Amino acid sequence: MTGPSLQDFLSLSVDLTAFEETALLGTGMAEKYLAKVWAACGDEAVVALLDAHRSARSDAGGQQRTALDRDVFDRALRHRIFGDDRLGPVARNVIKLWFAGTWYALPREWTDRYGARAAGETSTVTPASYQEGLLWRAIGANPPGAKAPGYGSWTQPPRIEDRYLKGATK
Repeated sequence: MTGPSLQDFLSLSVDLTAFEETALLGTGMAEKYLAKVWAACGDEAVVALLDAHRSARSDAGGQQRTALDRDVFDRALRHRIFGDDRLGPVARNVIKLWFAGTWYALPREWTDRYGARAAGETSTVTPASYQEGLLWRAIGANPPGAKAPGYGSWTQPPRIEDRYLKGATK
C-alpha cells in the first residue's frame, strides 16, 4: 500500500500552519514529517485527515491553490477536522510538529480507541527538526544553541512580522 501524497500533506500543512508551501518545503522536513505522522497514526487516520481537509476546502469553494471563503473554510475545518474525536488530535499534533519539531504522543483516549503505535510516542523526528521548527520564524528569533544570528544580535529586540500582529501596534 502506498502512503499518503506529500502534496496533500503539504496542502493540509499550509492551511494548519498559515505558512506558505515554499516555507514548509524550505525546512527540509516535509517528507520526514509525513512519514512520522503516518507511522504514528496509521494509514486510515492519515487518509481520513487528508480527505476531510479536501472536503473542507471543497465546502469553502476552493481546491488546492484557488481562493476560498475563509470564514466558511474555518468553520469547515472546525467541523470536519478539529471537532472530530479521531482527526482533531492528529491535526493538532501536525501543527505542533511543524512549529516545535517534536511529535507529541496522542492523548490516551485517542490511543485507547484507535490504537497505540510505537512511533506514536513523544519524540524529535530528526536532530534538524528543532532548528527548522516554524516557531522560530513565527517569533523572528533563532533557535537557542543553533543558527547563531551573529555577535551582538542579542542587543536588538525580536522582529515580529506584521502578519502576526493582527492589528496590534508595535
